[in-house]
Amino acid sequence: MSEVLEIKARGVTKGRAAGVALVADATLSFWGEVDPVTGRVIAVGHPLEGQSLKGRVLVIRSTKGSSATPMVLSLAQLEGTAPVAFVNLEVDSLAALGSIVNRIPMVTDLERNPFEVIRTGDQVEVDADCGVVRVRYTD
Repeated sequence: MSEVLEIKARGVTKGRAAGVALVADATLSFWGEVDPVTGRVIAVGHPLEGQSLKGRVLVIRSTKGSSATPMVLSLAQLEGTAPVAFVNLEVDSLAALGSIVNRIPMVTDLERNPFEVIRTGDQVEVDADCGVVRVRYTD
């Protein structure tokens, strides 16, 4: 049996996607902290160091602004290593631009703290069109 938690959110970039959550209450820069070819977090000491973003719903505080963010996301998208969606507490405008260009849904302003209700490994569906995040817990 599985339980689904539905959380209201504000859609930043349109779209719907689902995948396994990758969660860290931290910021992440796509310039210098993510390898777009492998999709792995390469920042030494980062809570997600060594983790792959490929096909994941990335739940983080925010991205760290860099004008290269849209380019790195595009490279990751071309390589097939990009996250499928973003759930962010704060929105970095360059990550929003990268999400728009690469059609990666992004939400923010969740009615619940995502770090309290979403764990790495949970199945998460992001519906930025309707402003909903669904978290599926399994026994």
